[in-house]
Amino acid sequence: MGIVTQTAVATDAETAADFGTQLQYSPTTVPDPLTASPASGTVELGDLVIVGSRIHPDPIETNEIAVHIPIGSEAWQLVLDFTGLQTSINLTGWNATVDQANERILFKPNTGHATITPEQGITLQLNKLRINRQVGTAPVVIALKWRSPGSTSWRTEEQTLPLGKFPAGFYLRNLKAESAYIENGDPVKLTWERSGGATYHLLYENIEIDVTHYSTYTVQDIRRNTMFYLRGRVQQGTGTAERTINTYVTVNKPDLTVNDLVVEGDLTARLFGPAVRGSVNGGVSTKEYLPKSDGIFILTNTSGRQIHVRLYRAGQSAPEYDEPHENGAEVSHRVTKGGRIWLSTMQSSQIRFSYIFLPLGDQSSSPLGGS
Repeated sequence: MGIVTQTAVATDAETAADFGTQLQYSPTTVPDPLTASPASGTVELGDLVIVGSRIHPDPIETNEIAVHIPIGSEAWQLVLDFTGLQTSINLTGWNATVDQANERILFKPNTGHATITPEQGITLQLNKLRINRQVGTAPVVIALKWRSPGSTSWRTEEQTLPLGKFPAGFYLRNLKAESAYIENGDPVKLTWERSGGATYHLLYENIEIDVTHYSTYTVQDIRRNTMFYLRGRVQQGTGTAERTINTYVTVNKPDLTVNDLVVEGDLTARLFGPAVRGSVNGGVSTKEYLPKSDGIFILTNTSGRQIHVRLYRAGQSAPEYDEPHENGAEVSHRVTKGGRIWLSTMQSSQIRFSYIFLPLGDQSSSPLGGS
């Protein structure tokens, strides 16, 4: 999956506090990424699934969720029109109205308003979008009308999800480290799959490397836990589309950078707190954890199929990591306090995995919350 940058309007301290937005959205497209239609003839179709999650501890009420999709033939517009568009929402008692004149789809509860509770998920699905013929990036805006329970005043919160449209045949996927867990100072060999006709750059820390003509690259002397990003950029005419994927490498006994450290008397320190171990053996198709400390989440997939992993930092709506893991894979991820770990499989009631969570620092109690 590609990372989607998300822009949110400011929210007030009354309800948002340190939790960022009222709902956090994560988009997925089929195909991934979307394909721009050819200059003439057949129109390419695409599906858009938007998953919204509420991580704030208090409920809110809503009377409308609007998805604004720009219509037209320009690079910054997404679809030619709404002909044949199919819509759905996972919440019972809601209806969707396609409003082409205002370039939006309105989702509304039949009862006038509905309550969204903490940790509740909302899935909006738009199928058979008729993608226009220009490569570029289109802003899809989600407008949520909400209020606190007991209030009579509705507010509107808008968030923008940029969606890229790429030429036919473009792909960038499967960025992997040969080893996700290395010793301090070891090299990391990265591999990926990509198409031609685009520029590619590998980014980590404050380094950017042009890897346009490569599908493998070895980074030397890694001394700290590192997130690697691979960015592909394609331009046709005035339109530009960009896709970024990432992978994380954990270093055993990493170098630490400390600005000031003053110790008086004896010092006792530990890198990790007590390990938290667990497993899920079916019964659900998704699982979510809410880390109460920074740490390392080590996952072993035993589902017999892919498990999709998304990692969110505290207060962020877009995942900083969004990739599938094959059956049998053992991978480690750096996670942050107040963030979110979301795991899913496409097959209902079939998710199975085991995990070890290593909290950073001296933690005396279980720091891995979840649902």
